[in-house]
Amino acid sequence: MGVWTLFTDGASNIKGSGLGIVLVTPSGKTLRQAIKTVPLTNNKAEYEALVAGLELARGLDYEVITIKCDSQLVVNQVYGIFDIKDEHMQQYVNKVQALLTQFKEWSIIRIPREENMEADALANLGSSTKMKGFGSGTFVQLLHSILDVDGYYEVNSTNLVWDWRNEFVEYLRHGRLPEDPKASRALRTKATCYCLVDGQLYKR
Repeated sequence: MGVWTLFTDGASNIKGSGLGIVLVTPSGKTLRQAIKTVPLTNNKAEYEALVAGLELARGLDYEVITIKCDSQLVVNQVYGIFDIKDEHMQQYVNKVQALLTQFKEWSIIRIPREENMEADALANLGSSTKMKGFGSGTFVQLLHSILDVDGYYEVNSTNLVWDWRNEFVEYLRHGRLPEDPKASRALRTKATCYCLVDGQLYKR
């Protein structure tokens, strides 16, 4: 089964707010995403990035995860080491802890910023990017804070630069299949577990 590693970071500056997510599989395959979001404080951006990353991890159906971020505040609040006096911070912690219960095993580790440079770069890229007319599939724009969304919170996962998801989207949207007969049969079988809703890929 192996352990998947999630790196997250949030950025808030004069240009806006952005989130950076990097998911690494046990084999070393990497999924990256930059997200532009509503204006946030630095601490709120850190939590928004963590929740978005956990939602993506949950959608990919793996059970063991190690989370790495460079915010000492987030790590200690999630573990209950730091007291939480701000109501919004408590809501973020509640959201994170609820998501963590859906994993069989998890840990969250504070790492130095220099070890989180990729997620940091994605967060800063997301904060400074003007979405209109931007063509890269690595980017997603969130119009609301996670605290303003009731129920299931879904990041637009069709924008992920990850081949196997793109194959599902291409098959469900256009009926395109791999040329290899074995791969084609496998994709058709697995695709029965997924559906497209308004261009977004969901597991049934």
